Amino acid sequence: ATLDCNDCDDQQTGTVGQPLQEPLVVRVLAGDQPAPDRKVAFVLTQDPAAGAVSPDTATTDSDGKAVAHWTLGTAPGDHLVVAQLVGDESATQIAEFRAVAEAGAPDTLSPASVLAQPGRRRQEVATPPVIRVVDRYGNPVPNASVAWLVTAGQGEVGAPSTVTDAAGKATVTWTLGNRIGVQKLTATTGTGSVMGSPVTFTVTVLF
Repeated sequence: ATLDCNDCDDQQTGTVGQPLQEPLVVRVLAGDQPAPDRKVAFVLTQDPAAGAVSPDTATTDSDGKAVAHWTLGTAPGDHLVVAQLVGDESATQIAEFRAVAEAGAPDTLSPASVLAQPGRRRQEVATPPVIRVVDRYGNPVPNASVAWLVTAGQGEVGAPSTVTDAAGKATVTWTLGNRIGVQKLTATTGTGSVMGSPVTFTVTVLF
């Protein structure tokens, strides 16, 4: 018996913790004819972060096809499932399915720099504000839009919004206004409820 797989080379991309859109399908042939009632094991070859396959052993139908569904794990990255025939010592052939897991939607916003510092009027802050965005599993979320808004002190930011990098971090330049006292800047992200949003940075200007 041989394993035949049309979609093995088509790497799927999905979101951590979610099922892949397309099922994993292999076809078992005896010669050039479909082989029904053959067992095919779908094996995750990496750590548990790769997720789960259901069922882990599927039986071929009358067309010789065995089908399984892959739910990605909680860690981003490249993952692999290997399909192989069960109970056939002569069948050394395997079929490989690859998938890329990407971080989920923004879930938590947190500061990645000091929240309070001294400053001087009309000067850039000494330590630029930095925030970090993660998904519900704590994975950094890249390319998330972060909105920056001066809420006290009439200062200016270099851009109204910036995007997070591969580490889930975003920053902006903040030039203080010509005011003595407390000046504030907020950072927000996401359209839904994001824990920790907004983050408020404060600068105290004494003279």
